[in-house]
Amino acid sequence: MKKTPAPTAAKLPSTATRVRKSSLFRKAARLGATVVAARVAADTGKKGVIGLIAGAGAKRLIMRYPVGAMVLTGAYLAGKLYEAKREADRKMATKLLTDASAKPILIDEARAARKKAG
Repeated sequence: MKKTPAPTAAKLPSTATRVRKSSLFRKAARLGATVVAARVAADTGKKGVIGLIAGAGAKRLIMRYPVGAMVLTGAYLAGKLYEAKREADRKMATKLLTDASAKPILIDEARAARKKAG
């Protein structure tokens, strides 16, 4: 008894190519991943290869794992908020102090002194 080969799926002609349409959500995800990756690369403090690797890793994590995207983006935003609060606290602490060494001159006293002088 001869064995017959198993049926195979119909092959596409070599000229036909599959076109994957990108959804609007995927385009938005790519844009967001690129923005966050660029910010991560810039905030590493080092230019060149290290920033490039950090940005590429962040983009890959965001595009591949939805939970990773939420964690990474949330951590990035939390860090930015923390830095902004720390900067605001620093500015409040370094307000200009008034010079209390001189006695203030009241307006009535200044007018009386001017009348006497003039």
